[in-house]
Amino acid sequence: MPKPEEYNTSDDHSFEELNSPASIEIKQLMEQIENSHDLLYKMINLEMWALAETMDEFIPGFWSRFLENRRSTLKEFLQNNSHSRKR
Repeated sequence: MPKPEEYNTSDDHSFEELNSPASIEIKQLMEQIENSHDLLYKMINLEMWALAETMDEFIPGFWSRFLENRRSTLKEFLQNNSHSRKR
């Protein structure tokens, strides 16, 4: 089994390594993934708003009841979660 001193865990990378074509490509791919996630969350928010607006047309007060249920459920979840951590 290798000894701990045999592992090179230093983050000392040369400037050339940090700006290599592979490194630059990885950075670009990471940025694309982050942008994709941001767009996904924006689309989900828009769909939720459209759904809430539609449901409010059919069942007046739907959205306010939904938010109240969500608020109380979240409160219960946080209380249960804090109790389980204390054990």
